[in-house]
Amino acid sequence: MRVAFLASSFLNPDDPRSWSGLPYFMRRALEGAGLETVTLRPVDNDGAARWALFLYWRWLRGKRYLRYCSSGLQRSYGRQFKRLLASASVDAVFSPSTWLVSHLETDLPTLFWTDACFAGIVDFYPSFTNLAAPSIRNGHAAEQGALDRCARAIYSSQWAADTARRNYAAEPGKIQVVPFGGNLQEPPTWTEVVSMVQSRPKDRCELLFVGVDWQRKGADIAIDTARALTAAGFDVRLTIVGCSAPKNTPIPAYVEVIPFIGKEAVEGRRRLREIFGRSHFFVMPTRAEAFGLVFAEACAFGVPCLATKLGGLPSVIVDDVNGRLFPVGTGGAVYADHIAGLMRDPVRYQKLALRAAHEAMTRLSWKISGSKVADLFEAMRPSAPSGGVARAPPREAAEPSPLAS
Repeated sequence: MRVAFLASSFLNPDDPRSWSGLPYFMRRALEGAGLETVTLRPVDNDGAARWALFLYWRWLRGKRYLRYCSSGLQRSYGRQFKRLLASASVDAVFSPSTWLVSHLETDLPTLFWTDACFAGIVDFYPSFTNLAAPSIRNGHAAEQGALDRCARAIYSSQWAADTARRNYAAEPGKIQVVPFGGNLQEPPTWTEVVSMVQSRPKDRCELLFVGVDWQRKGADIAIDTARALTAAGFDVRLTIVGCSAPKNTPIPAYVEVIPFIGKEAVEGRRRLREIFGRSHFFVMPTRAEAFGLVFAEACAFGVPCLATKLGGLPSVIVDDVNGRLFPVGTGGAVYADHIAGLMRDPVRYQKLALRAAHEAMTRLSWKISGSKVADLFEAMRPSAPSGGVARAPPREAAEPSPLAS
């Protein structure tokens, strides 16, 4: 089956750095499930005009204007994709965003897969607060337009799906939930994870935080967690990767801050693998999160995740299966108490760590989810194929992943 993969300048499936790598790993997942993809790219137009509106709303009105949520740009995308589809010889259309299909007119079965609807992120993410009136109108219109035009609307969490159902009109059964996987080029095998878990130090507690936004992701609470564990007598090391502390923020000696590690280079991936592999817990008490790919990545290394019960995280982290979720506003002392209990019971900890790895291999997996989305495409396939290739069965995993009891 041939599927048109819609792309844009900010949703580039050729670049693993584009939009947290989601378009890149989505396309890999679809192709790994046996679909053939054809990337279609429109041209961004009216860039100068959209910048002018952005500056007007920011500097004169004190509001945020979303440049890529312009109705004019979205209508242009719709016209361009329609022309590109006319010569693409495909059976269906896939989009990693609602914005790309909000004005697309086509008879081909169309499906989008994303982590949130517009209503869910307005006034939830800092970058979607204090929005200009045109951006609010355009955002809601784009979401409804995409739902009207798509045969299937896939969200990565139950929170996102439920928010879409509450705020927009959609036919029953159109909205589906399929989680994302972790963005790892070479995920560890089950045997490697077991070795990592068993070799973690017994006399020191290794905590890990990975995020690009110190405040939103809750690095301050992660540090408070390490501080409380230290006060309780534990030898602790907290590694913070991906961001720098705000100016004048005191950093304890047991906290290491690594502002950036690139995944593109082999050396960067090797370094991240070593850090994940040695860590006992992944602690990210985020203040806003639609999904959190890094939690799936931590689970892939058998690292239980501790985070906040908000947004899409209940679809990622299940209490006592691959970690624990805490109420919004929970302080570091509570996280520390939970960690301390597990550190004092190594057998219980190891079982939890291996359950986390099992979740990554059987649920929070691009391979598994890609197959589910491919099945949805097949279910929409016309009885008389339009010439696309048949979907091959997905490749089997190189190694089984039995869950240790």
